Amino acid sequence: MAAEAGRTCALRSAVLVALVSVVTTIIYLTPVPDVEFASCERTCKDMDLPMICRIKLTFEVYQTLSRSCGDCPRNSSDCDRRFCIAADGVRRGMLAVNRQLPGPTIQVCQNDILLVDVVNRIPGQELAVHWRGQPQRETPVMDGVPMVTQCPIPSYTTFQYRFRASQPGTHLWHAHTSSQMVDGLFGALVVRRPPTTDPLRHLYDVDDERHLVVISDWGRGPAVQSLTGAPDDPPAPAVLLVNGRAAGQGAEDSGTTTPHASFSVRQGLRYRLRLAYTGGTTACPVAVTLDGHQLLVVALDGSPVAPRAFAEVTLSPGERLDAVLHANQPNASYWLRASTNERCASPALRGKAVVTYEGADPAPPADIQSNSVDQSEEEGLKFQNSVDASCRSSSGGKLCLDEIKSTVEMPEELSAPQVDTRLYLSFGFKHVVSVSPSLAVAAGLPVPHVNNISFTYPPQPLVSQPRDAAASGLLCDEASAPASCHEPSAACECAHVIAVPLGHSVEIVLLHLGDETKQGHVFHLHGHSFRVVGAAQLAAATSLEAAKEMDAAGQLLRRNLDGSPVLKDTITVPEKGVVALRFKADNPGYWLLHEERVSYWMNGLSVVLHVGQDWDLPSLPSDFPTCGSWVLPDMSLI
Repeated sequence: MAAEAGRTCALRSAVLVALVSVVTTIIYLTPVPDVEFASCERTCKDMDLPMICRIKLTFEVYQTLSRSCGDCPRNSSDCDRRFCIAADGVRRGMLAVNRQLPGPTIQVCQNDILLVDVVNRIPGQELAVHWRGQPQRETPVMDGVPMVTQCPIPSYTTFQYRFRASQPGTHLWHAHTSSQMVDGLFGALVVRRPPTTDPLRHLYDVDDERHLVVISDWGRGPAVQSLTGAPDDPPAPAVLLVNGRAAGQGAEDSGTTTPHASFSVRQGLRYRLRLAYTGGTTACPVAVTLDGHQLLVVALDGSPVAPRAFAEVTLSPGERLDAVLHANQPNASYWLRASTNERCASPALRGKAVVTYEGADPAPPADIQSNSVDQSEEEGLKFQNSVDASCRSSSGGKLCLDEIKSTVEMPEELSAPQVDTRLYLSFGFKHVVSVSPSLAVAAGLPVPHVNNISFTYPPQPLVSQPRDAAASGLLCDEASAPASCHEPSAACECAHVIAVPLGHSVEIVLLHLGDETKQGHVFHLHGHSFRVVGAAQLAAATSLEAAKEMDAAGQLLRRNLDGSPVLKDTITVPEKGVVALRFKADNPGYWLLHEERVSYWMNGLSVVLHVGQDWDLPSLPSDFPTCGSWVLPDMSLI
């Protein structure tokens, strides 16, 4: 018995050892899959784990119609060659990402981890990249604002952004330094949901990269020339590019033009068009139409809204809009048109693209202009995406932004009549008659300000080096601002930071004091999306003190606290107007609120909201880059 038991035990041990050996061999010989992927473009699924997406973006000096374009535009097929940027057919210097315009489209699924290696090969220019629409809840240091969240990336160095793509929708990435975005440093960021969790999925049949529409303002020379030119200099001729293209004259003796961007659709299908407008030197809003078709608006700035059909939709710089195109017209080619208003820029900027039904003649279509099938009042409606007197008019045929409803219910704490923190921020321009040595502006020129303070950046980033930035002496709030900030014609400059307690319900009331531009102003908030609970265009320019009194008496604007106001991150404040924005300050960090026009936010039309305390922020990555001022000690050479 004992001998038989021993043989049984030995046999079992041998089988176990053999099994372990086989399993070990299989594991050893099986190649280990990569944990990082060069592309995460795929169909998003419910049960899939997030992917780690490794992307390389190389920023460099480039030019349109380079040698890579071959015989473009004489040979239109050459305009599609790799690394060829045709733009509007005029050769000019530019900045490019991976030698593309727009830069590469990044497509991921919600909660994928992005590892983006930004390689700066632009001589003598630093940069940083902002990921518009992503709240950076786990990684505020990756928001991409130089001297607020990070040190700018020096020339010939690489910086890796690491963050979670948590906010689904249509978004943008772009340089957030100087005028670099205007010169070509931008692209689209599309974050998709699984079909089962996408609240818009039943409204469309097709959603792919081929129906992404990126509109940009394009000049005939480097943008910095437009930003620094004399006020009475005529603006350089410009066009609107659609996906980096506009039909422009090629070589003077060729009689040919560069081709338009084109889109293909199939009869009967519904397409999700993802529109994004980067803006430019003019920062004018653009109106978009598609001849013979309606556009069913389904999302704004990445957030879903109750569907509504329009003949025309308007976008301001930085805004994104998703619309469903139903290909239900006769097989033909149709113009997709984009244009600015001559009241904003004269002459108006225009751009076109071609939408062609499969099987139709791909030749450029005739001018139809009509955007409704039966010209009924409803089908001729225009969506303005802002609030002013023109859309309030009963005869204007326009719908205001506050008449669009979000499909996401507003949180209870934002629906209450009172909020924990209310910030009144007036902005405009003042003519400085006495200039401090630190403010680089000539006396008599208009200087932008928020609550009489022109924002300047500290010498160290607020997020990554908060103690160093505080020690610089440049940080201020309204209570600690220099005495000159209380004088209407004096220069006042500091790093304007407003403290906001973590977890508070917050309302920001933005008041346009009126200025020579006679235009509205577009503001973008980093780190949070907000509810647009009220907006109005006032009859006359109103001071901050008067606005507060009117608001206390219920006469400034009507707040929509019972419905579902739209959820956005970019908003237009009408000329001499006011908007009220609400959000919950649940994302600790230093978040920039700034005007979209480059020449304005570069010169002070910004403010930083400090949500929470520095100890509320996540820990920095190890060896995170630092920067700051350096002065040789006085006695070191003696």
